[in-house]
Amino acid sequence: MRYLPRFLIALLSLHIASSALADGAISLAAGGHGPSVRLAGNVDSWIALVIVVTSMVTAWSMNYSAPKVRVIGTVLAASGCFAVAAWFFFFVMGTGFLEHPKPNQTPMDSAKPALLWIQSSIALVSGLLLLIVASRQSKSTETLVLTAKNENDRYGRVSRMLHWTIAILIIALIPMGIFASIIPEGTEYRNAYYVVHKTIGVIVLALLLFRLLWNRKSPRPSLDASLTPREHKLAHGVHIALYVMMFAVPVTGFVMTSFHGYPTFFFVWELPPLWAPSDTATIIWSTLHKYLLPYLLYIILGAHILGALKHHFVDKHDAALKRMVS
Repeated sequence: MRYLPRFLIALLSLHIASSALADGAISLAAGGHGPSVRLAGNVDSWIALVIVVTSMVTAWSMNYSAPKVRVIGTVLAASGCFAVAAWFFFFVMGTGFLEHPKPNQTPMDSAKPALLWIQSSIALVSGLLLLIVASRQSKSTETLVLTAKNENDRYGRVSRMLHWTIAILIIALIPMGIFASIIPEGTEYRNAYYVVHKTIGVIVLALLLFRLLWNRKSPRPSLDASLTPREHKLAHGVHIALYVMMFAVPVTGFVMTSFHGYPTFFFVWELPPLWAPSDTATIIWSTLHKYLLPYLLYIILGAHILGALKHHFVDKHDAALKRMVS
């Protein structure tokens, strides 16, 4: 929590600098004003709502007291992974946008089809592994007893709900944002992807802020005593970096969108741009939101997951994963 004010100051400084450059910039970002094209019946908003509710139900059932309900939660998590994979292999690949995307803004955009391939393949494998976990869970009769607040050696029900809801939403958010950015201009459902993407981004930011407040009310458990001093420092650093990334990605996306001249969506509502369109500022914030921060997030998130798996399977610390999931 103490690192957040420093990060906000850094973002504010960057915003002031980009705003100062706005007057002299060639405003190629202009033209984003006016009503946005929405799908009939606000289908895009309904899709966002279904994703959010499903994520919350999955997180709730994964940590429910009854073992059978926890099995359902694991199956729902597997289904979410399969949904991401099916969306890519059966829809995205059929659009032709991987071969003929929107013109690249930077050479790094050429990597986006490969990123979608990698993420969808990981989702497919993860879904299969979760089904195996669900099969093993089905043999358990253990009742999970959790308090709302965190305990000394494990997270409580509220923290678990927040953790897994945010995690599931991010799994949906990342490939959706990548695909939206390669959809050619003029495609009728292009804006619908941004409606869903931005709506989920706002919710992730709100949940993250709530979790930071909850951590003040219910301090996080201390790190596993079995960790070496070096592992302790690495784990602490990764946790801080994850919080910073989860905060930075949606905030930079909001600022980038505003400087680009487009609204921020939250279900059926639209927040108009807060600043005048600026090509220079858009480039600055786009570099952060589309290129620098996502790749940092991949590295940090990967380190977080691999570290947890190492403690469980290699170091044989059986309590490591049970601190957050049962």
